[in-house]
Parts: sequence; structure tokens; C-alpha cells
Amino acid sequence: MSNNKYENIAHSIVNEIGEDNIESVTHCATRLRLSVKDRKSINDEVIEEIEEVKGVFYTGGQYQIILGTGIVNNVYEEISKANHFEETSKDEMKNEKQGSIQRAIRLLADVFIPIIPVLGATGLFLGLKGVVFNESVLGFFGASPEMIPNYIQTLITVLTDTAFAFLPAFIAWSAFRTFGGTPIIGFLIGLMLVSPALPNAYDVASGDTDPIMVGGLIPIVGYQGSILTALFSGIIGAKLEKRLRKIMPNALDLIFTPFFVILLMMIFSLFIMGPIVHGIESLGITVVKSFIHLPFGFGGLLIGFLYPLAVMTGLHHMFIIVETSLLASTGFNPLITLAAMYGFSNAGVCLALSLRSKKASFKTAGISATITQLLGVSEPALFGVVLRSGIRPLSIMLLCSALGGGVLALLNIQANSYGLAVILSPLMYIYDFSQLLTYVIVGIATFVLGFIITNVFGVSKVTNVVTESTNQSELDDEELETKNKIPEMLNSVTQGKIISLADVNDPVFSQRMMGEGFGTIPEIDEIYSPIKGRVTLISDSKHAIGFETEEGLEILVHMGIDTVEIKEDVFELNVKEGQVVKPGQLIAKMDRNRIKELNKETTIITVVTNSVDKVNHLKLLKQGLVYNNERIAELNLK
Repeated sequence: MSNNKYENIAHSIVNEIGEDNIESVTHCATRLRLSVKDRKSINDEVIEEIEEVKGVFYTGGQYQIILGTGIVNNVYEEISKANHFEETSKDEMKNEKQGSIQRAIRLLADVFIPIIPVLGATGLFLGLKGVVFNESVLGFFGASPEMIPNYIQTLITVLTDTAFAFLPAFIAWSAFRTFGGTPIIGFLIGLMLVSPALPNAYDVASGDTDPIMVGGLIPIVGYQGSILTALFSGIIGAKLEKRLRKIMPNALDLIFTPFFVILLMMIFSLFIMGPIVHGIESLGITVVKSFIHLPFGFGGLLIGFLYPLAVMTGLHHMFIIVETSLLASTGFNPLITLAAMYGFSNAGVCLALSLRSKKASFKTAGISATITQLLGVSEPALFGVVLRSGIRPLSIMLLCSALGGGVLALLNIQANSYGLAVILSPLMYIYDFSQLLTYVIVGIATFVLGFIITNVFGVSKVTNVVTESTNQSELDDEELETKNKIPEMLNSVTQGKIISLADVNDPVFSQRMMGEGFGTIPEIDEIYSPIKGRVTLISDSKHAIGFETEEGLEILVHMGIDTVEIKEDVFELNVKEGQVVKPGQLIAKMDRNRIKELNKETTIITVVTNSVDKVNHLKLLKQGLVYNNERIAELNLK
């Protein structure tokens, strides 16, 4: 093996997945993302044993390996050196099993992710500037701001102002790169948007100078801080370049394609698109700021609640675009402040679940995931621990994240950067001691609150197995151990085709985030109970029913995929909460034909939501066609 740590990790990943199985490779800030031919051939447990791998999951057509910031860049570089995989092309992305909105958001995120380190570093420079130039700090050393030499002030200004002054150039460069154009052309177009020959946008806004008027109608200004103008210039310019290269003769392509792209995009951006888009962007920023500062911290409460859900669906990348606009236009980023409480809450809940678990492997993995979350990578804790532990821990995490966000919004706390998470995030507030202290106190309180509430309410109580004539105290250890080893059975919930949970077209279930179980593609509308137990949950939309058995197993029967979005009465329930049911008892009916007409899948998913704590192994006894009340799965309890 090589002495290069990252080379060894890269080799192990490629070797375990199979070089022939990998179609393309790319990465984001924390994850290596691979497009693979056969996902089922990959052994997740083996991949997770590789050094520095913090977890894996499959979503959006990509096999994603969580490595963490810094590590992922080095591993990707080593994979690129040793192999000839292409970086995932945008055409391939169109074919992934993703919605159009998710694909668009991820493409936009790919534009902004390379810029995060630059703006994050600039935020730290600004924070340090605030500390170094603070009159109280200087006074402690017997100095004052006037005593700082001009050359030092100039050098610090270069450190703190350059990134934001030329931000449109970085964005246009990255957009060209992401959408298949020549990045250096994008960089030049971005520089033209902030050319010193144009009136500075900030000076125009403050009234210190006037825009250049074309025909007395069209104002021409620089676009300092205009994120959307640079973004659209990059996207449209890249597509224009690709179109021109297809029709331009080879002998003229080298010079004339860039010539026409630069000329046309300058005219289009400055005369047509810029004035319109910049106005829309300014309105959007005003709306976001107004929402964040809703009375009583309500805006922060909502953002703190919604951000973890956005992470689960991949929509959180949209926050990066808004944060960049806020930073560029105001110099502050209140949005990341509110969203950051998710990290503290997730870590607290994850740690509590880990320490309370009786399974050694889960405890070890959970503590590791907690540490990883504190360092800024949330997926192992979220997908590997919290979601796998059931609805209650997830609800607690959302609640604490929302409360933390609400308090911070109420106190008007805001960062001056982005890109830093959890234990490193206080660095984004060192520009002001009161902001820093408040943020740290609320962050720690959010972590502690999540930990305590999860300990008290979020961990399922173990229900011991007793008979009517035998008390728990009357069973000796050997009898209790034997009793606990008796396997439990899950019966079929309807007539239809049994499929493995891995084949269910929903990543939350197929990756066993909700627990072990199986899927059923129904052939009839009737649904029956898989066990003997008590009904503990009926969802508001009637698409899911939860049960609890005498042995403490928590079973969820989830009818259809994404059927929670259906507003019609496609489900008819035959049970109510608190009712005791038997295996094979009719519990509901679903209108399969109407569900299909609404473009939703009818697959019924049966899972043991607390299988991490209660089940050693689930063995699927039968696949293919089954009838009501057949034995489908055997559960070996802990």
C-alpha cells in the first residue's frame, strides 16, 4: 500500500465498488458522488469500514460517500489521478432519478460550492479586522485606530474587500464551468460586470454618483453584489458558447467563438438582463430580510424547522444562493445563523440516542456521527442515527432547531460569512463580542435541550414479555433470554408482490433510514394488519398507520409513495388509535386506481421503526406473489 493516506482511501473505494461499475465521479463539499451502473452490487458495510468514510447513501441516481470537508477533495484528486472516470456531466444529471426542481437546485449549488471557501475566509478576515481595529482591544494595549499605519490598513482592506468586489467574476466563472462553457470566458464576462469604467453600484445606490443613461431610458451601472446577474450571465453565456462551437468552422472557432460570446453577453447583460434581474434580486432580498425579522422570532422559528427537512431532500443548496446574495448586498448573513441551529440540535439528539442504545455497534457509530456533526458533516448523524430511530427523535430535533432559530431571530443575531458549521461557526461572529456570546449560548442551549428531551421522551421504552400468570421478577435470566430469542413474525398486508426494502422507490425507506422491513406492490385495495398489537399512530392524511406489539416493536404500514401530498380521500380507515388488532384484520382500503391517476406509486411499505434497538436480524421468508396474512418476515429480537 502507498504511504499516501488519501491514495489508499481512493484505491479502496474504487476497488470495493468496482472500476467497471463506476460511470462518473464528482464531489461536493463533504461527499464523493459516484454514478454507478449497479447499485445493488455495492456492499455498504464494507465501504463504511474504509478509513475516513463516515457513511454512505444512495439518492438522486448517485452513490454518495460521506468523507467530510477537506478529505473529499484529496480523495477525489487521487481517484482522478489513478483512473479515467469523467466528472458527472450535466447531460447525465438529466437522466438521474430526480425531480426537475432538485436537479436545478443541485446545478445551481454546483456553481456556488466552489466559492464557499473564498467567502468563508473573507468572513474570517472581516471578523479579525473587527477585533484588531476595535478601540477597546487597541486601548488594552495602549493604542488607537489612528496609530495603525496606512499600509497595514490598505493590506487588510485588500484581504477583506477583494472577494466581494469581484464576486460576479467568480460566479460567472463557476457558472461557465458548471454548464460546460470555457471558464476563463466566464471570468472575463464577470469582470466586465464590475469594470471600474462603470459607475459603482453601491455609489449609485447611496446617491454619490449617477448611472449612465442610454437613450434616457436604460441605466448602465456596475453590478457589484448582484448575484443573479452574474449567475444568469454565466449560464446563458455557457449555453451560447456551446451552441456557437457547433456551427463555427474549426478554423475560426478559437478566436471568433469567444469574440461573439463576450460581445453578445456584454450587450445582453448590461443593456437588457442586468437592469431587470437586479431589480428582481433587490426585491427578493428585501422579502427574505422581512421574513427573517418577522415579529416574535417567528421567521427564525420557521427557518430552523424547515432547514433540516431541506437537508433531507437536498433542497438546502438553495440556501447557499440566498446567503451569497445577502452577504454581497448587506455584508451580513442572518440566514445561516438560523439554519445553523440544526447542527447543534442534530448533534444533541444523536448523542442521546447513541448513549441510550444497547447495541454496541450502534453506540459506537452514533458517537462517531455526533463528533462528525460537530465538525460540520451532518449526514451520518441525520441519516444513520436520527432518522433510523423513528419519528420521535426526528420531531425533537426539528423542534429544538426551530426554537434555537426563533431565539436568534428575536435577538437579531447574524453572521458575516458562511461555510463554517457547529463548533467552528462561532468564528463567523467574532466581529462583535455580544453577537459571539449570544450565538454560543443559544447554540449550546439548543444542543443540551435536544440531548435532554431525547433522553426523556425520544427513546422507546422497552416492554418486557410477560404472561398473565408470570411477573417479570419471576423469570430467571435463562428463561428471559430464551423468551427474548423467540422470533417474531410479520405477515403480509395485502395480496400482491413482495419486494425487498432496497427495491422500494423511496430513499428514506430503501436505505433503511426508517428501519428494517419489506415492500408490497398491491393487487387489491384492501390492507390488513401484519401483527397483533395496538394502533398508536394514524397520520393526518391517513396514508400511514403505526402499531406497537407486546414485545415493544413499533411497526409502520405506509400506504403508497409520496401519497402524503394527495389532498383527496383515497384512503378509507377501518381502525382508530388505541384499538387492538390481530394479524390479518382489515385496517384500511386504498383507491389504487386514483392514486395511479395522480402519478403516485401504490407500493405499501411495512417497517419496524425501532429495529435498531429491538431487532438483531430481519429475514425475508418470501418474495413474489403472496396473499393476505401469509408469513413474510422473521424477526430475531435482541
